[in-house]
Amino acid sequence: MIAPSRPSLRLAAVLAARPRCSAALVRSLAAALAVSATGCLVISPPEYEHPEQTAPVLSAVFPPQHIPVYIVENRDTFKDFGITVLSEDNGAPVQLAMYIDYGRRSRLGRPFRRVTTPFPISAGTIAGGQRSTTITWAPEWLELPTDGMTPERECHTLTVMASHALNACDCPADPNDMSSLTWQLIHCDPNEPTCPESCPALDCEATPCLFCNDPSLQEECASP
Repeated sequence: MIAPSRPSLRLAAVLAARPRCSAALVRSLAAALAVSATGCLVISPPEYEHPEQTAPVLSAVFPPQHIPVYIVENRDTFKDFGITVLSEDNGAPVQLAMYIDYGRRSRLGRPFRRVTTPFPISAGTIAGGQRSTTITWAPEWLELPTDGMTPERECHTLTVMASHALNACDCPADPNDMSSLTWQLIHCDPNEPTCPESCPALDCEATPCLFCNDPSLQEECASP
């Protein structure tokens, strides 16, 4: 009777080594996964920079800028002016100031003849779109001059100025950070025959002019 064949010693050694190789492979894969998992945990989240601040952009909503606004004595106690503001503020509110006769040098050397106390609009973003607000003029807050310094006593302008910071003269501290809107005011009753239908544009050859972005004014009015 022929004895059954037996595997060779070499084959037996290979078969015996298989469990050890499989265990080693499992341990290697487990270690690799552990390193990968650890690496995911220590990755820092991306850092996002704040968008750069931009100069405000004003747009008129009402009344139309090309139509004069009549101010009738003892009848008009206030006038509303609707505007929108668009800017990237980076957390800083936009400051608004209202001038009467902006561009006409006053006796005090300012670039307007009357000014209101500035007031802020909360900070916004370009992505958030335009922000609407209403500016109210009232004679007890911002009296119209009647001293005849303008070419026609009835003719004035109302200007809304916007900036992120105003200096000691209530002008924008940075001439690159400003925007303005202007309406023509006529201080008389349009039903009166002597009341003008329109007023002449500012003539800097006939009237001493000064504007907030004048370099000499920027130095003089710099906030301490």
